[in-house]
This record gives sequence, C-alpha cells and structure tokens, in this order.
Amino acid sequence: MYSWDDLKYALAVHRNGGLSGAARELGVNHSTVSRRLSALETQMGVRLFDRFANGLSVTAFGKHAIKTAEEMELHALDLDLTIAGQDMVLGGPLKISAPQLLIQKVLAGVFVQFTKAYPNIHLTIIATSDAVNLHRREADVSILASNEPEGTLWGRKILSQQCMYYVSETYLADHSGEDTLDCINFLWRGDDPAEEILKVYPAAQVVAKFDDMVAVHSAVQANMGAARMPCFLGDSTEGFRRVPGLETQPYSDIWVLTHPDLQKLPRVRVFMKFVSDALSKNKELFMGT
Repeated sequence: MYSWDDLKYALAVHRNGGLSGAARELGVNHSTVSRRLSALETQMGVRLFDRFANGLSVTAFGKHAIKTAEEMELHALDLDLTIAGQDMVLGGPLKISAPQLLIQKVLAGVFVQFTKAYPNIHLTIIATSDAVNLHRREADVSILASNEPEGTLWGRKILSQQCMYYVSETYLADHSGEDTLDCINFLWRGDDPAEEILKVYPAAQVVAKFDDMVAVHSAVQANMGAARMPCFLGDSTEGFRRVPGLETQPYSDIWVLTHPDLQKLPRVRVFMKFVSDALSKNKELFMGT
C-alpha cells in the first residue's frame, strides 16, 4: 500500500517538471526528493519517470501513480479543511499571502499591530503578487490586487485604488521641459509608450521592460525613467514624483479572501476584519488623493 506521504513526492516532481522545483514546493533539498522518488519506484517495482539529460518524463506507470496521488491529495485537503473549519480556538497558526510591496509600504505595520492585539495567533507571511491556491492550503488568507478574484472563494473587496506614472526627483530635474520621456513598461504592455503618455510627451520611448513590480520600482529609483504603479506605492516612496501632465487611472481592487470552509474559523475571521479595517483607513493613500 502506497501512502500519500510517498506519492506526494512523485506528484510534486510531475507538477514542477523536475526535482529542483519539487524540492522548493515541498521545502526539502534536491537529494531528499531524488531519494524518496527512487525509494517509491523501488517499492512499486516500476519506473515512474524516465531520466534524460534535459529533465524527467513521466512513464505510463507514472501517469497512473500521478492520477492516484491527485485523488489522495484532494481527500487529504478536504479532511484538512474540515478539521480546520471546526477549530474554534482564537489562536494557532495562520498563513497569509500578500504582495511584497504592499507588505513593505502598508501591511508590515498592520501585521505588527495584529500580533500585539492577538499574541496567540502566529502569522506566517508569504510575499507574492501571484494568486495562491487557497484550495490547496497554500495560504489560509490571501490579500491580493485583482478585479476578478476566483468566484469560489469567500471574502470581500476592501477598497478600490488608483495608479499613476512616477519618476525619480533626479530624473525629473534632468529632463525638465522636454517633450520626451523614458518609459519603463511591463512585458504585457508591449514595446510602445501608453497613449496617455504620447499625448503629453510625443517623443516618449520605451527603454526597458520588466515582469515584476519590485523590479520596476527599483528601476525608477535608479533614475531609468517613468513607470506606472499604484498610488499607494509611488506616493509613499521618498524621492518619487508624479509625471507632470498626466492623471490618475483606475487600478486593481484590493481583496481579502479565504477558503469557504475556513470562513467561520475565529482566527481567520478576526484577521480578515482587522486587516480590512486597517486598509480602509488608508483609502486616500490608495486612491491617490
């Protein structure tokens, strides 16, 4: 009989395309994943993955094992959520996910206040702008910026926010009065400056593209040029200035969400209310007013 503890290593290897990604997901080292996978294959008497120079490829036997592992995972998660949902103690562990820069500028202080108010609730913070999988218990509560969060989750929109284009004071001083502007784009915005920029700065050009807001924020600090970012970030960063002649625009809403089975858990409810109240008090910062 193969246990979930055995099969989860094969499932993690399959999902992540290799041993290194599986190790990161499971929080163990590369050699542990390799050893556990080999032990499982020996126990089963079949090879689950073919080893090649460029990676691993799941075998026919492996596909059957992965399907079984996925079914076992669903049952384990369902049991975990059911048990967690019956835990009525105002204390214990609570895993939170939130964007890194939102933590840096606003949420870190909120977390400090929360831990002082509820010392028996022990927070674990995952700093990510990606939507974590609450169904797989990657987090208990997710704070994220989105206009279309997953509909099966439970929670609420905390507030709306606005964005603006920002440059450093140094860049602005060096390019005062010019009709050009060096633009920093996100990859998905393409190679051309936004239309609203070209209307005011017809000679504007894109000088770099990034896939991450933390990197964009650093590029503006390094005087590379102008970038679009939420007002809470741009207005609260020392040495940043709004690009003259442009107006604020709508940006993604801020939500706090949890799995429906955890909504009655006291530590989840008290945290969601606490963070909602704290962020709502900063409405002007998020709206850029």
